[in-house]
Amino acid sequence: MAAKRNVSQGPALKTADQTATGGNPKWLVPLLVALVLVLVAVVSFMMGKSVGARSATNAPATVEASAPAQDGKSADQAQQPTKAEPITDPKTLEFVKGLPRREANDPRALGPVDAPVVMTMWEDFACPMCTRFELTSFPEIKKLAEEGKIRIEWRDLSIFTQPHHSDLAAIGSRAAAKQGKFWDFVRTAYEEAGHGHPDYTDDLVKQIAQKAGVPDMAQFEKDYKDPTLKQAVDAETQEAQRIGIGGTPAFVVGDAFIGGAYPTDFFLNTINDRLAAAKK
Repeated sequence: MAAKRNVSQGPALKTADQTATGGNPKWLVPLLVALVLVLVAVVSFMMGKSVGARSATNAPATVEASAPAQDGKSADQAQQPTKAEPITDPKTLEFVKGLPRREANDPRALGPVDAPVVMTMWEDFACPMCTRFELTSFPEIKKLAEEGKIRIEWRDLSIFTQPHHSDLAAIGSRAAAKQGKFWDFVRTAYEEAGHGHPDYTDDLVKQIAQKAGVPDMAQFEKDYKDPTLKQAVDAETQEAQRIGIGGTPAFVVGDAFIGGAYPTDFFLNTINDRLAAAKK
């Protein structure tokens, strides 16, 4: 699966140990350093001359990857992947293909049941990175579902139950879903979340439901207290953890995995890439 970025939980990336381990004499070190500095200066000078004389038509094919950063981007940023690659492990691939439920009239899904690509998403209502994704990237992705190009299916992954009680918001979203207001509840919850981890209470969940336009608040409160909704949230969270998804937000787009709140273009590029693959 692709490397994670801006994900609420997950292991840190390990880097190679670059400390010296050899037994060279101490006197050799400064000499080597001096030689290296001289070589760097000479090479830099020669490269500067050759680059100035090189025409654009003779530029190598890898120029975009090796060129200096532009538009305020660092060299590292310029070399970052622009989309998630498809999963290649046969067993994992077989598993992710079975993730979409494609249930008709699913209130927590957007887009046609038979869409060529399904985006399964796991979120926590107290996750700051989920807030970022929902307020920046999701509106653009939602358009693709509304146009019938993809299907989006929501999954609960309530990992911030203590001390932020994110499961209360997840329960509230399911109660709102019973009145066709799931996605309105989701949008309102993240708009109200602010920065950091919001702390949910029963009263706050009810306020979110009202702002989301849930028509029958008496019915909402009745559904909100239904223990089967909490059981469903817990079961879906446990299922996500069982299959190895331990941080939010997380996404499976067709057969590609995205872990974290990447830039919007990264999501759109991945979706378009998977749509193109589905046509083959």
